[in-house]
Amino acid sequence: MIKIRLTTILVLLLPVLFSCKNDAGKSFPSVTANMETTPVASADDAADDPAIWINQADPAKSLLICSNKQSGIVVYDLTGNLIKDYPVGKINNVDVRQGIYLNDTTTIDVAAGSNRTDNTITVMGINPDGSLYDATAGKIQSEFEEVYGFCLYHDLKEKKLYAIVNDKLGMVEQWHLFANDSSKIEGKLVRKFRAGNSQLEGCVGDDELGFLYVGEEDFGIWKFAAHPDSVPKGTIVDDLSNKALKDDIEGMSIYYKNNGTGYLVVSSQGNHSFAVYRREGKNEYIASFSVADGEKIDGVSETDGIDVTSVALGPDYPSGIFVAQDGYNYDGSTLVNQNFKVVNWEKIADPLKLK
Repeated sequence: MIKIRLTTILVLLLPVLFSCKNDAGKSFPSVTANMETTPVASADDAADDPAIWINQADPAKSLLICSNKQSGIVVYDLTGNLIKDYPVGKINNVDVRQGIYLNDTTTIDVAAGSNRTDNTITVMGINPDGSLYDATAGKIQSEFEEVYGFCLYHDLKEKKLYAIVNDKLGMVEQWHLFANDSSKIEGKLVRKFRAGNSQLEGCVGDDELGFLYVGEEDFGIWKFAAHPDSVPKGTIVDDLSNKALKDDIEGMSIYYKNNGTGYLVVSSQGNHSFAVYRREGKNEYIASFSVADGEKIDGVSETDGIDVTSVALGPDYPSGIFVAQDGYNYDGSTLVNQNFKVVNWEKIADPLKLK
């Protein structure tokens, strides 16, 4: 009898399992990562969602604030080194907003996320050096039986911050986050609505244009007016009839450009790729790309969360970065704990002809 080791079978199947071709057989343009973070300490499915914090004094010293959904929040610098691990609970998704007004004169940077340990919204303040601290007055308790996806929306006109949390049944909660007299953050539920008929997760708020995008994993991308007084009637940006998409629809982020332009970027987990849409108008689909193996850093597969920024982060990243969670992280031929990969945005913009 011939015995074949399971690891040998997996190695033979990897090129097929992680092929970045759509159903029409046309390969997406691929890029390679410039940097990867230290793997998370937790094994199996742990790393999930990255968020970018901009160091205003020195953008090259900006940080990645990421979720480890088995333990909390992990923070990395732009060389991939682990700066700090915050064991605050099972944070599924995380998001960052900066310059939030606590009162008429005082602003704060915050990192917040959906905490599946106790079904709450965790809000951390961010110090000028990038360290985090508990910014809440007490628990912000969701009404959901199980919180799941999460993002923030900052209404720039009204100077109000909202937390968006969703569940596996297609429902969304919108919480107004505000400071009390002691400058601690409290939350008030201001809207609850149905955004789909099945599991939701990825979402992103367009702070300038006032929209909220929500991903229904096995269906597609929804778009809603983000103001809590708006009628929660969504429009479909795209769905799985677009062969460039393959479920699950996962992470979402916005690359901001001038005059309301830019790009909505969405993780298409089933074919290990990322779809790019116009931010303006009816969010026309432009193209998709994948992150392939490089000389020293492996590619990205089965991505959960992503983030992107157009802010120049020093000489290495003059047009910003794209960050993606890697579901299968390899050190050479050895499968290791999950991590996050960073790509210079110019590498993506050039082959996709994004102007």
